Amino acid sequence: MAFEYKPGIYKTTKFLPGHESELEPGQLVLIRTDGEFAPASVLKPVSNNNNQWQFQMPGIKIPGNSLNWGDTLIKLPHEGFYRLLKEKTFDGGGRWLVNAIVQLGYTRLGEPILFIAQRRNPLATNDLFFSDKGVKVELDGIDEMIEPLAWYQEPAKS
Repeated sequence: MAFEYKPGIYKTTKFLPGHESELEPGQLVLIRTDGEFAPASVLKPVSNNNNQWQFQMPGIKIPGNSLNWGDTLIKLPHEGFYRLLKEKTFDGGGRWLVNAIVQLGYTRLGEPILFIAQRRNPLATNDLFFSDKGVKVELDGIDEMIEPLAWYQEPAKS
């Protein structure tokens, strides 16, 4: 039975058959299954803005003879905002406290990175700031380290 692809971000562990030069092990990818991407397409990251990846369009349709390639993918938590469930301490001093707001992002290799929320001083606006410099964390155990947050996304201004 063929693997049933679910949309989301993943890390590859095997070459995509027929596309070995384009998709190799250890890459961050986006799987889309909607509209023209159906039944499943894989997109590679092309640029990173505000610690979130934009992915190359239109992507590569996963060949019918490679439908079980999905069994080799590692599902990653969504990029976005979370709260820390455990204190994070650093070698040489420093720590992030429980309930701190963090942003989860990834390297091109699918390695998770946390970015701590900061308020700038002097306070000119009531915004949180996330640096483009984060701290790599291990994928193993990340679900016990962070919990997703909800936020309102302002619509695009036309």
